Order: sequence, then C-alpha cells, then structure tokens
Amino acid sequence: MNVTRLSPRHFPTSAEDWLARLLSPDCSASDHAAFEDWLAQSPENALAYAEVERAHQLAGLLASDPLVGTARHRPAARAPLAPRRRRWRPALAWAAALVLALAGGLWLLPGSQQAQYLQYATGIGEQRRVTLPDGSGLVLDTGTAVQVVYGDSQRHVELLDGRLQADVAHDASRPFVVTSRNGSTRALGTVFQVEQQDGRTRVTLLEGRVVVKTPGDWSGRGLELRPLQQVSYDAEGTPSVASDIDPAAAEGWTQGRLIFKDERLASLVAEFNRYSQDKLVLSQPELEDIRVSGAFDANDQAGLLAALRRGWDIEAHAAGRNRIELSAPAR
Repeated sequence: MNVTRLSPRHFPTSAEDWLARLLSPDCSASDHAAFEDWLAQSPENALAYAEVERAHQLAGLLASDPLVGTARHRPAARAPLAPRRRRWRPALAWAAALVLALAGGLWLLPGSQQAQYLQYATGIGEQRRVTLPDGSGLVLDTGTAVQVVYGDSQRHVELLDGRLQADVAHDASRPFVVTSRNGSTRALGTVFQVEQQDGRTRVTLLEGRVVVKTPGDWSGRGLELRPLQQVSYDAEGTPSVASDIDPAAAEGWTQGRLIFKDERLASLVAEFNRYSQDKLVLSQPELEDIRVSGAFDANDQAGLLAALRRGWDIEAHAAGRNRIELSAPAR
C-alpha cells in the first residue's frame, strides 16, 4: 500500500485514506482523535473502515502463502509459459486462502498479532457474557446483537440492537469505541453500558471515564460523563442533558434483576416485554402513569403479575395469542 503523507491540518475523508494515515509511522494522538470523530459521524463510516482494514489484513495473510511467494521471487525471464488450462491455479490458491480467512474470521497484519472479526447475539430472555481477545468483557442483554472488530489501531464494537455492558481492559494505544446508531462512546479503562430502545441510544457510565460523540453535539468535543451519569441521544444524534443514575438499578439487569424506583407502569411493562414472547398490554391509558417500585426477576413474568395484583390491584387476563392484558377493576 502506498502511504500518502498529509499535512496535520488535513484529515482523511475515506476509510482507505484513514487506514493509510493510522498505519503511517508519524501517526499522532490528534490523528487518532480525528479518526474517532470520523467514525462517530455515521455507522457507515465504522463499517467501511472495518471492511477496508479486513481487506488489508487479508492481503497480509495472502502474502505469506507459499505459492504467492514462489511466484513473486521467480525470475520472469525463466518462467515457462503454462498451458491456458493451468492458469487457474494461482488464482484458486488466492481464492481458497481468502475463503478460509473469511470463514475463520482471522487475519494477520505484517508484524502484528492476530486480530479478529466477531459477532455475538442473544435471543429473547437470554443473556450472555463474552470475553474479548484483550480480556475486556461484554454482558449482552436479551435480544442483543453486536459486531466486534479488533485491529492494531482500534477496538470497535457496533451495537446493532439491544443492550450491553462493557468492562474495558486498559490499552492507551487502542481506544475502545462502541458505536450505536448515530453516535459513539470512547473509553479506556471503564465499565459502561450502551442501550438501543425506542429510537434512542442511552449511555450509562458506572466506573471510569467515557466521551460520547454525536453529530448533534455542536461543540465538537463530545460529552464526558462522570461515574454514575447517563446521557441519551436520538436517531439524529441530538444528545440529552446528562443525569445521575442509581447504580443498583443500572446494574440489576446484568444479574437478571429489574429494579424500579418510582417508575411509570408503562416503563415497567416495556422493560419486561423485552424478556418474554408473551407481551403485556395496558388496557386503560390511565394505568400508564401508576408509579411502581420493586425488584423483579426479569424472567419471572408470573411473579410480576402477582406483585401487581397484590400491591396495585391490577388484574391480568389472557387476550389472545402471546398477549396478556392488564386492567384495574371498576370502582
């Protein structure tokens, strides 16, 4: 690859040029910061870079193929002409190596350690704990899907749907970035959560330090959260004001517990519906604003219904396939 040296005042605008800049020996901290800003501009940028980096790394893997090396070093003047029917062999060797590399999700960079491209998902009512190649950990909540790309210059997790908690191993040379819809969250040694729900992304910081960047943040600096703070942004990347959170409620779902403190019943129902095929429905609009407090097992819908009946006089009735209707008795 030919590396074009750019003035520090000008940053790349394409995935290919960013890869060249990051692999350049004079790549600086400001380059990495600008690269993260570019990633945060849109999920398409993050995906484009992941594909370009993977193609470059596959090229490094193929360069070590014995057939390719033999062809590269053989003197051209002495190379015999092969019959036309044999010309498929070098191409087949390259194609076979490419297929194997893609199937295994593994590749090599010259002088680097092995990197990985990974995907994880959970079904309804399922949770999963994942250890990433550097020792960082992810907890995936119900109905969650992520794509993970680990390379020499980045640790990138894309949240496609659902909710995750990341416990990040410190590595100052490779920022840990989670992208979700139209924004990104950058961390070093940190414990934080990212959630997609109802068209919004919510970022919750439990320990350490993160910076949340979105196109809707006109300051351009991003929003740095303090521990036990939360911020959300909409599909256009417009951020909310940061607010304080209850750590027990924030971390409860990672142990399968849903904790509510003076929450609207409508919010409780929406949260429980994420964990079950049988959906709860409020039959009367006035039920939505009933305030509820309590700790519930995320997979114990029957226990929730019993608690609502005892504490709030709310009855549950089957209302068709996979539908349970909640109602208050007539006064």
